[in-house]
Amino acid sequence: MIATAPFVDTVLMPPAELVQALKKRVGQLQMLPAVAKEALEIVKDPNCSIQEFTNVIKRDVKLGADILKMANSALYCPVTPIVDLNRCVMQIGFRECQYLILSASVASLMHRVNISQEWIRETLWRHSFTTALLATRINRTFRLGFQGEEFTAGLLHDFGRILFALVVPELFLKFDPLNFEESPELLDRELEATGTDHCHLAAWFTQGNQIPQPIPSVILNHHQPELAEQHQRLTALISVADQLANDWERLGERMMEDFVSPSALSLLVNLEDGGQFEATFAEAVPSLLNDARRDAQEMMSAK
Repeated sequence: MIATAPFVDTVLMPPAELVQALKKRVGQLQMLPAVAKEALEIVKDPNCSIQEFTNVIKRDVKLGADILKMANSALYCPVTPIVDLNRCVMQIGFRECQYLILSASVASLMHRVNISQEWIRETLWRHSFTTALLATRINRTFRLGFQGEEFTAGLLHDFGRILFALVVPELFLKFDPLNFEESPELLDRELEATGTDHCHLAAWFTQGNQIPQPIPSVILNHHQPELAEQHQRLTALISVADQLANDWERLGERMMEDFVSPSALSLLVNLEDGGQFEATFAEAVPSLLNDARRDAQEMMSAK
């Protein structure tokens, strides 16, 4: 069962002017439709049946269609098309379907966000999809044990940058040139220009929009997973996938010429075996990246 999101942490509260700017766009930024919230609530009951769960979802035709579209995408690659929500739950499982609801809702939101410079939205959205699919492929390849939360967390890890591009478009490219050099200086520039950074902003925003844990926690700490007091392995996985996606955007195939393992890899698995896993991971990276980039393009272009 997905844990319930805590009350919004006032420590994360962004400056008042950002809060007001976001409130003006509240209609555009609804993260979870009412039916999604209800479905996530009733599934907390251990006696909830598949039929009860899907009956709720079916009340929102678009949400149901979006879930089926994602269930039939490169994310799951079913042998035969999944055309029914009941079968979707039976085949994918209750837990993953909960995250499928979140992911479908986020994907729908991204199509609604109206950023003045469209290429900024597309660049950030492509990076988010690539990170999410990389996290999923790493999870499945190395049997890390996550059950859908890694894809949702990957989709939302940089949502704060999208919020910045939406509410402070005149400042955005000055502190975030989208060069995928995501050093600590990026967070410092964001903080200086806006009074917060994209990690804190998105963690606050997702909590306030009832996105359940562990997602807000991962968003908050994905640049510094060593600071995560909870959900550290998931945070490390998203950090690893994020770094690989960034390196590819900057370097392309040249990133493998002198490959450096992502710094968070040691938090994801035990590397006290003399680096055997690290070597295995490095060998798998080109295939993981190619597959994730291809799948991201397919899922972004799907209508």
